[in-house]
Amino acid sequence: MPVVFNVTEGAGIPLQQLLLRQTIHLQARDERITDMSGDTISIRIEWPGYPSFTKQIASKDWKKRRSPNTRERLAFKVAGAVQSFFREHANTQCDSSNSRWRIGANGILIEHLALVSLHRVSQGSWQPKLCLLRDDAQQ
Repeated sequence: MPVVFNVTEGAGIPLQQLLLRQTIHLQARDERITDMSGDTISIRIEWPGYPSFTKQIASKDWKKRRSPNTRERLAFKVAGAVQSFFREHANTQCDSSNSRWRIGANGILIEHLALVSLHRVSQGSWQPKLCLLRDDAQQ
């Protein structure tokens, strides 16, 4: 089962809100996500026109005692991984056959995206499902 990030207005929470720690509308934000094994997981981003990207994040909350992350804490970590992908590839040339997926200036910005869900793609590896918030992001 995927981990979903619904808000009161619908599916998906804007990444910009997560990066600013604004999650008041995130549904079930304090719910513990228990189906992640191990102490770390890999967040895998497969973006058209760019090389595969993987970032390790903690799958547990270590603040007081080791326990599963809350939906909110997991969303913060996934947003940070997506931000790392954008920073790493900000100056990377996008494959010309996928130019509509170009990131950075004159392309898709992190502000244009929402985190919809997180899907297990293999043992310990998860892939976020993102959606565009605006149709004019690629113009």
